[in-house]
Amino acid sequence: MIPVTNAELFNVALQQLGIYKRAVGSRNFKGRFIQIFLGLKFYQNQIPSMHSGRFISSEVLQILLDDLYAKSSQPLDRAVLMLFESNYLARTGVRGQGNSGAQNTWRNNFNIQKGIGCFAPANILAGGVFLDQSRDQCQYLVRQAHGRFSGSSCNLCATGTYRNEQHRKWLRIDPNHNGYAAIDSSNIDNFREYVAPNGMRIPILPLIVALYHDAGMGLALGQRLEVDIQDFESDFNLSHTECLAYFDDSPSNPYNRAVLVAGGNFAYSRPAHEQENIPPQLPLPGVQNVPEGERIVPEPILNGTPVQPPQQNSGWDAQQCVFDALTEAGWSVYDVSRQQLGCDLLAKKGQRTIFVEVKSSLSTCAPSLTSREWQQAQRYQGNYILAVVERFDPAAMNTVFWIPNPASTCRANPLTTLIYAISRSVWTTAICSLANI
Repeated sequence: MIPVTNAELFNVALQQLGIYKRAVGSRNFKGRFIQIFLGLKFYQNQIPSMHSGRFISSEVLQILLDDLYAKSSQPLDRAVLMLFESNYLARTGVRGQGNSGAQNTWRNNFNIQKGIGCFAPANILAGGVFLDQSRDQCQYLVRQAHGRFSGSSCNLCATGTYRNEQHRKWLRIDPNHNGYAAIDSSNIDNFREYVAPNGMRIPILPLIVALYHDAGMGLALGQRLEVDIQDFESDFNLSHTECLAYFDDSPSNPYNRAVLVAGGNFAYSRPAHEQENIPPQLPLPGVQNVPEGERIVPEPILNGTPVQPPQQNSGWDAQQCVFDALTEAGWSVYDVSRQQLGCDLLAKKGQRTIFVEVKSSLSTCAPSLTSREWQQAQRYQGNYILAVVERFDPAAMNTVFWIPNPASTCRANPLTTLIYAISRSVWTTAICSLANI
């Protein structure tokens, strides 16, 4: 079993991945795309297929990738590990250290300008000939100048032009701008050129240590103290054949060998070389069923967090009130309200990250959540916090009520506008203290 909790072994693993990157060479190596590929495999059962007619938004897809690579012990403004660079970036929507604007790590790699997106219909993208065809030869290409690819556009897209980059097609872009859907992630020929360029497969031992060490506890990765290769295959929805195509599990591989020596020559299995069935995939954590009925209970005594008004009434609003309450309680808080991530604030204390959505009213409050906010509430469950401020007064003391996991603890009424309304009689029975969220 591969030990993944040792910090020194983690540093050795990152060092070996960096050496591997340099051995492949900058011309052929595409580390950002490798991480997107691993994300597409890890979330294979959550990202809609291009044949489903459904799409996932850019914002949600970016959060999923952030979650996979964010390290629990790191602050939110340098939490997301770049595997082959021993470098950390801020989570999407958070301003990184030394940066002037909010972080945007992944989005540019989704679109046609310099990424893996394609507007072609699903039946066209399902064909091997079109999938393998260079974008320079695409039937939908509209050139700005004869023989020139850069600056060309796609006649299926009203906006956007190609830069001088031609990438593989991994995502279908919705022509109606509703997001992205996944092209078959088990098609080895569509990914091998990027994941194992020129046949130089990724050394599996440093990769596993880098992925699993200090991972978020909300993922299967963060719940393992030791990992075997079949665990990695199961967690990332990889068949034995895929694992052999992309990763080198040989103990004689110099990068693997360095990790073995640093880890005390631990033993591990190599299931891709054995006659075994593919291990079953781990079930995805589900969302608890919401009760059909709603109990009639007496009006509860509400215990919220009182927050003092500011000395100066400059930009003071309910969101700032919640921001200050969390900060006072020891959380590191970041405002991501303009990033359309399905929450207003990201907050971190210790190794825990929470997603906070603020709802307020000048009178009593029956909060309505958008479809994206509700989707995030379902995904993050106990780490998604609804912060309600009733009778908000910027010049007086205000009280914040904290509702963890509103998607499970509160019954919502879906409205035709696809927002989710939680009645006051419901959320008031689900509040807890700030110390217990």
